[in-house]
Amino acid sequence: MLIELRILNFAVIESLSLRLEAGLNALTGETGAGKSIIVGALSLLLGERASADVVRAGAERASVEGVFDVSRHPAVVSALAEQGIDTEDGLLILRREVAAEGRNRAWINGAASTAALVGEIGRQLVDLHGQHEYQTLLRRSEQRRILDAYADALPLAAEVEQAHARWRAALRDLELLDERRRETEQRKDFLRFQAEEIEAAELRDGEEEELEAEAARLDHAEELARLSNELHMALYAADESLSSRLGEMRRTLDHLVRIDPSQQDAHEMLAAALYSVEELGRRMGDYAAAIEGDPARLEFIRRRLDRIHRLKLKYGATLREVIEVGEKA
Repeated sequence: MLIELRILNFAVIESLSLRLEAGLNALTGETGAGKSIIVGALSLLLGERASADVVRAGAERASVEGVFDVSRHPAVVSALAEQGIDTEDGLLILRREVAAEGRNRAWINGAASTAALVGEIGRQLVDLHGQHEYQTLLRRSEQRRILDAYADALPLAAEVEQAHARWRAALRDLELLDERRRETEQRKDFLRFQAEEIEAAELRDGEEEELEAEAARLDHAEELARLSNELHMALYAADESLSSRLGEMRRTLDHLVRIDPSQQDAHEMLAAALYSVEELGRRMGDYAAAIEGDPARLEFIRRRLDRIHRLKLKYGATLREVIEVGEKA
């Protein structure tokens, strides 16, 4: 039952509070007095589309608020409870607001709601009948309500509706559990794939740095061989190598020390320098002889590094992080 209707800045109405008593209430007045505007405001509470045109000229927004007694509407109380809205005192306040720029807002008992829900609840509480207009009777839900009322079964219908709501809630919970189960299985499959992919790669710490160093050597094999051979020749193998010149210097210093033994330390220093130069020259020779190009090995290393790079893009910034992901998966 509609107890009170409050209208603010709606069409030509600036402010109106209309209290309705039990029984028949009649609104009378001449044409243009505003009766249809009041009906239009009430229609807004029943879900009619809101337009900025209904806002009174000069106002920022229009609002319509209806206070209802729902103590004899168990189906409405049940529907509201399903939405988490309390009606213990038997009163329900529906409110619609339309801003001048067209924004539409709705409330149920002071809590923000949707215009659709406000209209759905409102239509269960109010019937608007015009000439040749019996819209409520065309709704299947209202047909069931009338049939239940005729059979004096409204309380039982409310119980069935509540049971149906509980069944729907349980069904939603079951669907949620099933969805979580699928997500868990998908997660397990993903972790299993991670572990298998990383395990198949047979990664080890430090491998990437070793392969990069080897790839650099193989990629520059010719240049490394040329440079090391030049050093070998200059230090040791050439006729005018540094070791040959140091040998001549040592012989000269031998003669000097025989005359002046005080320079024995200088003789030892030169001998040590000659030994180091000869050792370095031989090492460069061995290094140059050991270098050889291996295109097949270089290609293998490049493929291996590419595989490591792709794993790092998927599982971690470093090879160590990738290995740890595989260990945890």
